[in-house]
Amino acid sequence: MSRQYIHPVAEAPLQDLLKHKAANGETFTVCELRDRLGERPEFADFDPKRLCKYVREQIYKRVEQGVVEQVGTKGKCRKVFQLTAVVNAGLEEMPHDTTCDANVTMSLVTQLNRDSDALRDKMEAHMQQLQTLKEMATQYPDIRDTIASLFDEKEAQAKALNEKLIIYAEVRQRLVQQGGKA
Repeated sequence: MSRQYIHPVAEAPLQDLLKHKAANGETFTVCELRDRLGERPEFADFDPKRLCKYVREQIYKRVEQGVVEQVGTKGKCRKVFQLTAVVNAGLEEMPHDTTCDANVTMSLVTQLNRDSDALRDKMEAHMQQLQTLKEMATQYPDIRDTIASLFDEKEAQAKALNEKLIIYAEVRQRLVQQGGKA
């Protein structure tokens, strides 16, 4: 069966599966989604490889849109995905399969994803520094007063980075809700 034939048949059931996964906070792999779709009678005659390719394309499209994120791997190479927290909060507004008419907007979403990853890395570094300062204060009680201002500074920086991440997520959500339209 061709991809064009799979698309109209599989779009709504795939969307329903994703909504179910989001509502339950479940992770998933492309193969798990393919298998769940393959259990349905309307997909009995579909080639599993072609169905898997379709599901993979749809998941990666949603990754680019910021709707889905990779959260790990299963076994040696199966990527594990989860719907983003932003989408989980507004589950009813999760976009159906949309074709991006505005490449500029999609590249902006991609850039926002990269920038969000960089902000997360910085925030994790600050959190690690805060943890180290806490350990030092516990281990060397005499220096608590000396490192208190440094601790406060690192804590403020971590909070500011978290606020930026929240804004990035909100902007990304609005772009995705618009379906890639500027």
